[in-house]
Amino acid sequence: MTNSTHTEHNLPAAVPGGPLAGLVVIDMATMMAGPHTAMMLADFGATVIKVESPAGDTSRASPNKVNGTSVYWRLLGRNKFAVTINLKHPKGRDLMLRLIEKADVLIENMRPGKLEALGLAPATLHERNRGLVILRVTGWGQTGPYANRPTFGTQAEAMSGFTYANGQPGGPPTLPPQTIADGAAGYLGAFSCMAALWRRAQDPLHRGQVIDLSLFEALFCMFGPSITAYDQLGIVPERRGSRAPVSAPRNIYQCRDGKWVAISCAADQIAKRFFALIGRPDLNEDARFSSGDARARHVEELDVIIAAWMSKHDAADVVTLLTDGGATAAPVYTIPDILADPQFISRDLIAQAPSEDVGPIRMQNAFPKFSESAGGVSWSGRPLGADNHLWFVEMLGLDPEQLAALHAEGAI
Repeated sequence: MTNSTHTEHNLPAAVPGGPLAGLVVIDMATMMAGPHTAMMLADFGATVIKVESPAGDTSRASPNKVNGTSVYWRLLGRNKFAVTINLKHPKGRDLMLRLIEKADVLIENMRPGKLEALGLAPATLHERNRGLVILRVTGWGQTGPYANRPTFGTQAEAMSGFTYANGQPGGPPTLPPQTIADGAAGYLGAFSCMAALWRRAQDPLHRGQVIDLSLFEALFCMFGPSITAYDQLGIVPERRGSRAPVSAPRNIYQCRDGKWVAISCAADQIAKRFFALIGRPDLNEDARFSSGDARARHVEELDVIIAAWMSKHDAADVVTLLTDGGATAAPVYTIPDILADPQFISRDLIAQAPSEDVGPIRMQNAFPKFSESAGGVSWSGRPLGADNHLWFVEMLGLDPEQLAALHAEGAI
């Protein structure tokens, strides 16, 4: 049994100077949530070994392919070392256990029981490495009547209350166009791993533990006091379009040039400035609009007034007028708009990630910014099995002939 508490910084890593240098993570998860967690750890210096089946992670074949490989893999596989292991092959399983001995974190997202069926139950893994933190990502958790349901983020988004409350008034519930449940689980997963590692550091025996993370719970915990509002006030969030119950006016409005501007006046002081700037200081004296509660009750009338004013002005002029005057406003951007904006250019929002086949690929940079030990993006998702020699020969000590034999036998 090993006790994995890596402090050495001479391990291969995509971002050697990052704050997580020396941390070893095995990412055997597929698709979005688990790989997102591992990507964030890799971005900040962890040595992340992406273990795929010889057929490759399913995200490689997702839509929007560039030169035959999906943009999802090129993003989610970034900063990771790519190796292949057939976990159903006895020699592949043994190879995985040898990697486990060197790891601090294992990330998996199989249905409950599948890891155990492969002979890799948490108890077995902790026999080999008592310090291992095991993050298990599923749709509903490892327990409960839904534990074995096949699930994507869509199902979590549908049952979380988000979809019911999302959409236009009078319209149908609307699923989000992006994978927000997976994204939420990615962030919470990264936090959870670091919390467990902190706890391990305080434990005299340096023991790891198992983290049971569900997509549903990761998303559900983001929704503020919705349960408390229902418990105490009987409020069920309904579809409001771009409006919000605690902020009025709060909406998007189309301007004369066809572009859209987002407005939010969550404080009375901001609302007063806004009314003065659009030439309607009289609204501050109108009992219907003089307080947040009143504005919320009369939001339909208020939106008619604001929409009429917006329709007479171009979006850029609206944003300049309001922001210079101390009110809040922002244009509704497309991706090309984001790439051209000077604020985001100045913040290095976009990284140029090298690839083996198509040259540099633009993608989101590593966030947030650290003052002393920054994260970064060193490469995009690598070809299938690109690092088998590095990890199996150079790091684990197999000779090239053994590696070739494992490949021929279908173990890698």
